[in-house]
Formats: sequence, structure tokens, C-alpha cells
Amino acid sequence: MLDTYDYTIADWKDDLSRIQAKGVDAVALNIGRSEWQKTQVQLAYDAATSLGSSIKLFYSFDFTEMDCTLSDFVSRVNKYKNHPSQFKVNGKPMISSYSGDCLGNSGWASLKTQTGGYLMPFIWGLEGKFNQWSSLDSWYCWGCAWPQGNHAKTTSDDQYYINQLGSRYATTISGWMYTHFSYKNFYQRGDDWLIVSRWEQLMSMRNTLTFVEMVTWNDWGESDYFGPVKGAQPDGTTWASNFPHTAWYDLSEYYITAFKTGSYPAITKDVIYFWARPHPARATASGDSIGKPTGWDWTEDSMWAVVFATSSGTVTLSCGSSSNTFSVNAGVTKLKIPLSQGKMAVQMKRNGQTIINYSPSDYTYALTPVLYNYNAWVGSATATGGNAPPTSSSTTSSSSTSASSTTTSTSATTTASPTPTQGFQYVGCYKDDSSRVISNGPFTDSAQTVAKCLTRCAGYAYAGVEYGVECFCGASLRSDAEIASESECSMPCAGKNDEKCGNGHRINVYKAVSTASTTTTTSTSTSTTTSASATATSWSSYGCVAEGTTGSRRALTGPSYSQSNMTPTICQSLCSGYQYAGVEYSRECYCGNSLTDNGATGTTIPSSNCQSTCAGDASQKCGGSWSMNVYSKSTSTPPSASSWTSAGCYIDASTRMLRGYATSQTGLTTETCINICSTAGFTMAATEYGRECYCGSQLLKEDGGGVSIAASQCNMPCEGNSAQTCGAGWRGNLYLKPGTTI
Repeated sequence: MLDTYDYTIADWKDDLSRIQAKGVDAVALNIGRSEWQKTQVQLAYDAATSLGSSIKLFYSFDFTEMDCTLSDFVSRVNKYKNHPSQFKVNGKPMISSYSGDCLGNSGWASLKTQTGGYLMPFIWGLEGKFNQWSSLDSWYCWGCAWPQGNHAKTTSDDQYYINQLGSRYATTISGWMYTHFSYKNFYQRGDDWLIVSRWEQLMSMRNTLTFVEMVTWNDWGESDYFGPVKGAQPDGTTWASNFPHTAWYDLSEYYITAFKTGSYPAITKDVIYFWARPHPARATASGDSIGKPTGWDWTEDSMWAVVFATSSGTVTLSCGSSSNTFSVNAGVTKLKIPLSQGKMAVQMKRNGQTIINYSPSDYTYALTPVLYNYNAWVGSATATGGNAPPTSSSTTSSSSTSASSTTTSTSATTTASPTPTQGFQYVGCYKDDSSRVISNGPFTDSAQTVAKCLTRCAGYAYAGVEYGVECFCGASLRSDAEIASESECSMPCAGKNDEKCGNGHRINVYKAVSTASTTTTTSTSTSTTTSASATATSWSSYGCVAEGTTGSRRALTGPSYSQSNMTPTICQSLCSGYQYAGVEYSRECYCGNSLTDNGATGTTIPSSNCQSTCAGDASQKCGGSWSMNVYSKSTSTPPSASSWTSAGCYIDASTRMLRGYATSQTGLTTETCINICSTAGFTMAATEYGRECYCGSQLLKEDGGGVSIAASQCNMPCEGNSAQTCGAGWRGNLYLKPGTTI
């Protein structure tokens, strides 16, 4: 109520109409001691009645703002308990609170007796003593909406209270929490698609919960608002205006329906919901005297998105120079990309048509803020069908890191768990101490494994396991980190006895293969300098090759190194056990046996893209940004498309007619796709949807796919060469290697 000081009945009608429209049953009026708030409560009840809607209201007393006077609470409740807009549970007026231990169980029992109320307060400090508070009909956990540390939200806190309260437990959901006053300045982790992940958790507990409270409609001072920013913001609030959150409320309608009915509703429109903070977490604000909030390092610099799709298609997320395209299926899909300086944009395509194409004009990701702001800008874009521009929700509702995505679906599909070292390579056993060689953590898991820790640390440059149960993530390894004997990291992982998870003050360290442009001098060898043991004459230059466009983007996925003395010769020595060696960004070296991983084509590009001087020899070139000077141990040459022949236009299906490899690339041409498939060792290639490439050595005829059709059905121009056709929606131009038959 503190933010409704200047509300009129029209404001109340507007808010209550918006709230009721998405399926919420009641609104908690969080009230303090100020007399003017009594007037606003009356306006709220009058507005609800005049709307003639089903929305109801109830008191939630803020005991941190009120005198603990039982008679006052009784009087307030009794004034409205028979009002037509009063929310009731089994005929009893709902009474809630924030705090309230001052009344004691006897005081709450008296309030219940004098009002006939249903009691559902939030009172902290009752852990282990709920059996002494028999007056309470329910108790809700206000803080369970957010993770209480630098980790993703789980239901462990909910289960803790359920074990004590049983069927008397209610809980909360929120999208964000950040405040930046001189007297309270903190951020609670909002990453990991918090709003959606929390709804999914609530669905899993729905048969146990009494109620779910969405926190909040209008607490702009703490950034946990679902409603439009209006009214009287607390003095000094600089982070809420022009940072809409209403799209989160729109998104929640789907889950509100699911929670109330027990089943997910059909998705009837295509929508992309997306959000991001306005500056890097580590940025230093030039004009902010308050300083960074606590928890500032609990967030990653990512653009988060959730796609509601009626059927399959592709979605492109962009922010500045950071961009990635994803394939999505019908259902709900979670996506993210790294943030980069500039504007956000979202796009969705289906069957050759762009059905969403939106870039909000009121958001810019800036590297050098004047004031700190760890709030989220939240928007959405909705397809209107065909090529018409999408509707959007914003006012009412050169990055060198990898994009990543996680998908969920209402049909309960799951993604495969990673292999223990997927995306990482082992560095060694290191000594640790209280100042930590890897900064973020510990994240403790009683069933810890290497794979779990590496999954948690996706997006970080380093990961480490320690003391059997601990995981650490960080952007770098402390510069004075001291390597220890492998025998000192002898403690088994709590969740997998045949793996090692450090020891007391000993940590097994892993480095992300995808780490680019790092400033650390630590390499995967135990020495920071390496002398070549093989001469360059045993290798031949392959040319300048671009990195890929998906996943980690790395074309070479074997070991990688970063050294201050890097040259092609040193890199070739490091990669002596592999077919290819690639030097990049002056000091980096990558090894592998294929040049076509993560969407890379393996074809050469102009040498002007590989002009970074080598860190160890300024007279030589060592790649560029996301491009490598590649050397081959044999006479391998870039693949050629000239000898492949067209087999015509074919129908494709969701099971795919070619299943060996698939990628989606901006600027795709027929030659690019054939080169990708040829280099990867396949004998068939197919282009689809203007930008998609599929490889295989067998044409599979399932679910209607793999069947020849008229050439006119493949009519979509290739993005990289409009004179060529690259299939269409579920149509592919098929090409065969010489000697291949169907």
C-alpha cells in the first residue's frame, strides 16, 4: 500500500482489472500504520465491487510498519469481512501478515476468534516450533520465491517447511529482487529463468500447497513487481522507471491456469518473452555513491528468453554483436545468449515466414553505467500470423562467449545430461585456501559429481570440485594459484565414488574449452611455457578458418591452450596427437580431428580475418577474433562442392531424412552445406528453410519424409546466395557425393 499514496479509484480499477484478467483470485493489501492507507483500502474495495468481477481482497498486516495492537487488527478485519469483495476460505475472511510474532500464538488465536478469520501469516523464526502455533490455518514462506545464495532456485527450502507444516504450507513466486538504497543495497539471484523455473516447481508441489502468492504487484523499490510502474515510488528509486515487468505477468497466465486446473493449457499463440539487465555485473558506475549491491557477482551477463510456440520453428536472439539461432519445438523452450553492447532483438520464423521480428527501442545494454542498476528490463513479442508485424509488450509489460539453451516442454521431454567433462578439460589439482583460487562458491551438493559441477559452471571459464561436495565457478584462476600433487586430490565425489572431488583445501580444476580471449597465463600443461618438439615442416598451412555459430562455437574441440609465448610451431607441438592445430587471438591454440564442430564449415575465409600477431613472435600471424590460422598434419585441403550432384527436392519430417549432423547458419549456400557434410565424412547433404543444413549417409523414409517431390516445392532462396534455392519449410534440396545412390 505504501506505493498507492496518490491512487484514485480509477487507478485501483485499472490494477484490479489487469490482475483479474490473468486468473488471480485475490489481492493481498499489505498495509502499515499510516492513516491515509485506510482511505486507499476503502477505495480498493469500492473499485473491486464496481468492476463486478470475481477479484477479491484481503488484509496482510505489515507488522514492521504497525503497532502490535490486537484490537486494531480486529476492527480492520471486521469492517470488511462481510464485504462482497472480501476473499474468504471456506466462508472465513483471509488474514495474512508480514511478521507478527509479537502477537504470539494466543494473540493470533484471539484474532481468529474475534473475526472468524482464516489465518495465513508469514512469521519468521518459527522453524522447529510450528507445532506450538496451532492457531494458524496456514503459513507462507515469503522468501522462498528466490534462491538464498549464488545458486539456482530449488525446492529444498519448500520441502524443509513442508516436512514441518504438512498440509498447512503456502509459498511464493517472483521474477526478481533488487534494491539500491543507502540503507539496504542488495541483489538476489534472478538467473536461470527464475520466473518459469519457479512456476515449474510449484506445479510439482501443487497437491501439497494451500496457496501460492505472487510477490508482488507494485513493490518497485525492491524490483519484485509484476504490474506497470506508476504511483508513488519510494524516494531515491532510480531503477524501476522504464524497466517494465508486465510481460512476466502475461507469461504467468499460462502457469496460473495450469496450477489451478492441474494440466497445462494448449499454447494458442507464438510469443517470445525476454529480459536482461542493463549493464555488466562487474561494471563500475561512474556516478553512484552507494556502491555495488551485495550479491552483484551472483548473476551472469545473459539475455534470457522463454518461447511459447504453437509448432516448430526457429528463434533468433540478439544483443549487440551477440546472436544465436535456435530450433524450437511446440511447447515452452528456455533460451539464453551472452549480452553484448547494444540493442536486444528477437525473431521467429516458420515455413519461410518471419512471424516475429522485434527490437525494443527503450533498452540498451551499456558497458559504462552512470548508476548501478541490477533490475531487469522485461518484454515480449507476439506473432500475429503471416508476415504481419508482431505485437509487443515493453511499456505495458564483440561478445566472444558462447550461446547456450535449455529446453523444457509440457510434454515432459528432457535434455540429456552432459558427459563428465563436456565443454571442459582437466587442468590439475591445486592448493586452495580461504581466499579461493576460483571465486564463486562453494555450491554444496550432498550428491556432488564432476558432471554436476561442470553443468552448474556452464558459461564460466573455470570450474572446480573440492572436499567431496563443493563446486566452484569463476571467470579466472587466481593468478598465484599453486598446483599440487594429484595424490593430494584424493577425496571421492559424494555422488560418484570413482571420481575425485579434491580434498580439504585441495581442488580439482577444469577449464572451459570454449573460453576465448582469456587473460590468464595458466595453460592445460603444468608449465606456462612450452618448447616445440616438432618442426613446422611436418605440418602444412590449411588457411584462415572461421569458428562455428552454435554451441561453444569451437571448430576444433580437442585440448586448448593459452600461452604468452604462442606461435604456430608451439601450437603444432601441443597438438601433435591431432590432425589439426589452430592458432587464434594471438595466444590461443586449439587441437582437433575435425573442423566442422559447433556449426563451423571448415572452409577457408580471406586471410584478412587472421591478422593478429602471435604473442610469441610478432612476425607471424595467429588468427583473429573467432578465426584461426589452421595447420594440418597431412595434405588435407578445404572441401570442394563442385563434384557433388543434385538429387532434387525432397519432403522432410520431424524425424529427419538425414540424421548424421545438422546446423543452422546465417548466410548459408549450397556449397557451404556440401562442404560441411563432406568434411564431416557424410555422403549426402540437404539444404532447408533458407539457412539449415543436414548431413547423412542414408536417406531415411519415415513419417512421410525422404520422398521426392516437384522441384517447385523447394523455392526458398539460400540466405547466402539468393540465386540458389535452399529448400523450404519441411522441404530439402538434396545433394549426393559422387558414387552415392539413393
